Amino acid sequence: MKINNNLRTGGLYTKRPYMMQIEEKGKLDYITKFDYFLMGTVLMISLIGLVFLESAMENMYLDGGKSAMLVQIVGLAAGVVIAIAFSFADYYLFRVFSWPFYAFNVVMMLSVFTPLGIEQYGSRAWINIGITTYQPSELMKLAMVLVIAQQIEYIEKEGGMTVKRGAIILGSFLLPLGLVFLQKDIGQSMVFIFVFLVTIFIGGINKKYIFTIIGTGMLAVPFVWKFAMNDARRGRLLSFIDPDKYLDYSYQLRRTIMAIGSGRLTGEGIGEGTMNMGKKIPVKMSDSIFAVIGEEAGFIGCLIVVILMTVMLGRMIFISYKARETFGKCVAAGIFAMFAFNIIENIGMNIGIMPITGLPLPFVSKGGSSMITNYMAIGVLLSISTRRQRGFFSD
Repeated sequence: MKINNNLRTGGLYTKRPYMMQIEEKGKLDYITKFDYFLMGTVLMISLIGLVFLESAMENMYLDGGKSAMLVQIVGLAAGVVIAIAFSFADYYLFRVFSWPFYAFNVVMMLSVFTPLGIEQYGSRAWINIGITTYQPSELMKLAMVLVIAQQIEYIEKEGGMTVKRGAIILGSFLLPLGLVFLQKDIGQSMVFIFVFLVTIFIGGINKKYIFTIIGTGMLAVPFVWKFAMNDARRGRLLSFIDPDKYLDYSYQLRRTIMAIGSGRLTGEGIGEGTMNMGKKIPVKMSDSIFAVIGEEAGFIGCLIVVILMTVMLGRMIFISYKARETFGKCVAAGIFAMFAFNIIENIGMNIGIMPITGLPLPFVSKGGSSMITNYMAIGVLLSISTRRQRGFFSD
């Protein structure tokens, strides 16, 4: 693509020395620059997920979970294609289309309040798309990160924070956060908050603004507890503190810990888990999929998953650190935060060190549409990594 480096700031492209070098050379060597390390790690996690998801779904459907597995496999295949396609695109294109993408996702989030929306697990956060369901807030996080990263880049070019930039950054965060609260999805709201804070921190926003936002948020906690949470959600959080006192709400927690513990070192065998086959693990295809892994593959299986997840997150940090521009650094950091919170929270709530919030385990939990959205985020990372500075596995 021929790039006009004389376009004004805020246009299709800004002046980018690295892209000028690419123009002079004529092309970017995608074969040698492609991040095989990240893609390979994610694929290994996804394939492990398919194995244990099939085991978890085997006795949950009349057809043995074949239709649901087909949706998952199609989602994985489509996600891989999208991720590779995104890796070829200059990630600055995502900056160009960040606002239309953001607006589209706002509309999608609003659609859950129409007849298209469906309620699951106490939250009205999904829409019915026929063969599966789709949670718009998943892709909204990526849209929010792109918009905020764009604004942080403007702040850097303009020499400091302005009222306009501050208002846009806060507004682009508070709008989806408010919609998530209306959907009664406390888990996703926590992800949005974490992603937002990580993105602006990496973007170099003055610490006084960050602490002001955190302080204001802390003041809002009592109101959230009183008005944004129902008895079931309050009970879940209280059961994390005292499981024996809130037995009705700690049932899932007690079951997942029991399942993981029964797996011991090597597990009971794939498809042989007593609690899994006996349908005694609540929400075992999504929230509690890690408990299925623990029961059937034991400590060794859990350790392999944790190591792969850690390697993936570490690679994301590296990509953010090596990104050539502020926009790329912020986007990579925001995507890291998206995955990190979900992984830590999901595994943590299965072993009893985090409260149960209903967040899935990326690339492992059931959901063809979520698989695609996760791979879209990976595709953006691949694009940033392909154009990164020299370093780890890069000549």
